[in-house]
Amino acid sequence: MKELLLHLPDHAYERLVREAAAAQQSPEQWLLDRLFAQALPSDVVAEPHTLLAAALDALGFQRLAPAQAKRLSALLEAHQARPLLTDEADELHALMTEADTLEIESLQRLATAMQR
Repeated sequence: MKELLLHLPDHAYERLVREAAAAQQSPEQWLLDRLFAQALPSDVVAEPHTLLAAALDALGFQRLAPAQAKRLSALLEAHQARPLLTDEADELHALMTEADTLEIESLQRLATAMQR
């Protein structure tokens, strides 16, 4: 089993705790129940990345398109194995910037939604 640490805005955490308490569950169990209920048929066991993607989707997070995410992964692997060419380094920087921008925008939308 793997552990995942989430950093949530205060409002999101407080809402999670309230909803978990109302369901008489721990926040962790409440979240896991929601992930499995929304993402999977009852007879399927998901890979951890599938669960994380489902959680991010449920929270309204945007991510890179699959082709961009695959390219980003390839560039990161190449970067660990060897120095990147200038074009590769520029592409890696652009993809990371785009991924960061999408994450920040998603976090801002989540924070705004939780303040309502």
